[in-house]
Amino acid sequence: MDPFPDLDPREQLVEARRKQILFGAARVFTEKGFHKATTKDIARAAG
Repeated sequence: MDPFPDLDPREQLVEARRKQILFGAARVFTEKGFHKATTKDIARAAG
């Protein structure tokens, strides 16, 4: 099943990547807290 049925393929990739980043950020914030998290930490967690 297509998670983004109204989007073209490129937009679907953008949305999927956005979700990866958000989930990575949530993991890092949970682990380190908002003030100690870095963008580098989030990038690593996002893959």
